[in-house]
Amino acid sequence: MAESQLTCMEDGHIKENVPESKPEFYYSEEQRAAVEQLLKNGDGAFKMRLKEDKVKDFLSARDIKTIRNTFKEYDTEDEEKCGELKAKPDDSKANSGHHSTYWPQMSDTEVPPLDLGWPNGGLFKGVTRVAVHTHPPKENGPHIKEVIRRLIQEATKVLAIVMDLLTDIQILQDLLDAASRRSVAVYILLDVSGVPHFLDMCCRLQVGAQHLRNIRTRTVQGTGLGLSFGKLLGSLCSKYMLVDGDKVMFGSYR
Repeated sequence: MAESQLTCMEDGHIKENVPESKPEFYYSEEQRAAVEQLLKNGDGAFKMRLKEDKVKDFLSARDIKTIRNTFKEYDTEDEEKCGELKAKPDDSKANSGHHSTYWPQMSDTEVPPLDLGWPNGGLFKGVTRVAVHTHPPKENGPHIKEVIRRLIQEATKVLAIVMDLLTDIQILQDLLDAASRRSVAVYILLDVSGVPHFLDMCCRLQVGAQHLRNIRTRTVQGTGLGLSFGKLLGSLCSKYMLVDGDKVMFGSYR
């Protein structure tokens, strides 16, 4: 459930109606209902619902296209199958004493530790410097991609990358070289929608087990918005890289 929906369920926010003109406006139940009509019955029903609730049209053509492309209905067939399996438990587990009780220690998966290590340098001491690079570069400055690759190639301890999409073959090769040749710990966090493209590039580079010993990759998905009959999937929009615990690169060169 989206944070905005959770906020609306808190005691102090129940039936709270914040007008759009106020800065604190963030979520509208009328807008959610209109989005459901859009997905169920199309543009006409969407505009009719807006008119009935006296709400301004709040979606651009691009927003509507994105909503339709990312919406995913709840899979009721899988839920029914799960219900059937629960109704007919395996005999070996029938007398285990657990039954349908929730046991976190048996079912929850712990967050993997940073098993490749992490710099323990303490607090940074010295003058903090910020450099701004543009694309295209100005005044004979370096390209942003050049800055990124130089940071990766000069890393000696750890590289931590958070990306929605990681498909640049030169940067990926630099990461593999850092991990396999210099034993730099590489942690990669990707949006789940970008995983197929990432795996495709790994295949093109013929990545083998020897390249992956010092690399850990995980996927995440945005919170999204839950509706009565499905969900609008969220996405990871961050792009940044932490180098050796004392340098950070943030932004994009696309």
